[in-house]
Amino acid sequence: MRLVSWIWFWYILVGFLMGGGAVMIWHYLKKASLKLVWFEWILTILIFITFMFLGQTFIASFQEYEPKAAWMTVAFMGIPIMIMSVLLYRSINKRFNNFKEADNS
Repeated sequence: MRLVSWIWFWYILVGFLMGGGAVMIWHYLKKASLKLVWFEWILTILIFITFMFLGQTFIASFQEYEPKAAWMTVAFMGIPIMIMSVLLYRSINKRFNNFKEADNS
């Protein structure tokens, strides 16, 4: 008897996380009436691509019965994603604060 695989569900979950993150960023920028500069666009795209590779590698490692490799992927790809995310947030927040201060003067 062949069992139906539910691996596709995890890929859908990663897609929803990426889509939700994109909508959240778009809503935050629209609410603050900010536009991304070129290096913030590149950093945003790089974060999403790296997260996509992280999710795919994590899921595939578990599918191949290598849980240690899956968790190592989270460590070695998750830390750079967090660093890039903090850099992006700080860059956007700095421009937002400068824009707010210039608007108040």
